[in-house]
Amino acid sequence: MVDWNNELIFLLIFDILALSFALWWLSRRVQSKIIEVNERKSKRWKKEED
Repeated sequence: MVDWNNELIFLLIFDILALSFALWWLSRRVQSKIIEVNERKSKRWKKEED
């Protein structure tokens, strides 16, 4: 007979790790996009000041 407790625990740990990785990756992407937009805005403001 299959011991479902061990498989369930393994799947739960795997899902938590996968979700953590996905959230980390998405937050890094959003953070890099925000930095990129801020750099573009600062360049535009410098052009408008001149």
